[in-house]
Amino acid sequence: MRLIEYFGTPEEMMESLTAEDYINILDELLEKKMFKPSVAQEIKQMKSDKWFEKLMKDLDRTGIKVVTLYDEEYPERLRMIPDSPLAIYYRGNLSLAESEYTLGMVGSRRPTFYGMGVAEEFATELARKGIVIVSGMAMGIDARSHQGAVRAGGKTIAVLGGGVDICYPRTNIDIFLEMCQDHLVLSEYEPGEEHKSLHFPLRNRIISGLSDGLLVVEAALRSGTLITVDYALEQGKEIYAIPGRVGDMMSKGANSLIKKGAMLVDSPVDIILNTVDGKFMKVRSEIMNGTTVEIKNSAINAAKDEAKDAAKDAEKNEKRQFKTKSEKKKAVAELPAAQQKILGMLGYEPVYIDEIIRANNMDISGTLQSLRNLEDKGYVKSIEQSYYILA
Repeated sequence: MRLIEYFGTPEEMMESLTAEDYINILDELLEKKMFKPSVAQEIKQMKSDKWFEKLMKDLDRTGIKVVTLYDEEYPERLRMIPDSPLAIYYRGNLSLAESEYTLGMVGSRRPTFYGMGVAEEFATELARKGIVIVSGMAMGIDARSHQGAVRAGGKTIAVLGGGVDICYPRTNIDIFLEMCQDHLVLSEYEPGEEHKSLHFPLRNRIISGLSDGLLVVEAALRSGTLITVDYALEQGKEIYAIPGRVGDMMSKGANSLIKKGAMLVDSPVDIILNTVDGKFMKVRSEIMNGTTVEIKNSAINAAKDEAKDAAKDAEKNEKRQFKTKSEKKKAVAELPAAQQKILGMLGYEPVYIDEIIRANNMDISGTLQSLRNLEDKGYVKSIEQSYYILA
């Protein structure tokens, strides 16, 4: 950044450092302590013009596009953060970065079953309301957040810690390819750059930078997720956290944030209401090209009405669930003792069938029959292979 400020533009910097008298320019920069002698040596050894030519050919071949900090198309949200990326390489629709409402969703790479379900539920409902979901394409919460937005027919942005021509991790290949086509995948790293652990903390500032608020779904107390939270706080963003169970290691990070002042949310409606009330966006006026652009009151009122309707529906559903729970409790009391015992073992985290069989005195056929009966009655459900949870 100091070099660009010195030369004026990235183009002028490149021209100067690849000119015939670039050795003299390097010596001058060294005298001004613009960089270390080792860096000057690297510049002398590399052929910058060849590197730039190869990069342009690679971009043309792969269909990857690039936008620099000095281009008009550069995302405004990223211009506003400290240490803005000098260049953004991307695939998909860059205009999604200028969407009216964006929300970052982050969490553990090794979430609980509960955390994965909640991430997808929130992303689905928020995307349906027009909020663009921003995350990092990592395993766990990130992937579930992207998947929820896509399945809802909404839009989502992935910020990578390596080149946008590389899917990492490979388990996300299906969602990665779909997002490259219909959503937005971006990175500050050149195509071909490996996804390295040291890249991810820096990547997190871009996730928070593109987001108007940040939702922590599930995270341990010492989690990389909290690095994103720190960036978001520095950038003045709203922090949301979904509470977890006391004593659960994967909930301690989110619970700690709530104690420190993050907004507790237990329903997507909480975020929607906060969004349209103007706290999330602070009903912000953006200065663009010298013109003040304000969110229209009519749009806000319409969104408020829609959110209030959603809140009423949620309240009705909750009352209906209370009635159903009462009836269900009565029905459970009438089940055979073996089936009641199995229900007592299960919760909302998957339990492997071997554990259920062991608790049922190694009665394999009897346990399998009980599980089938409970599934038929809607009390339990099987997830993946041989894992069970309460329905």
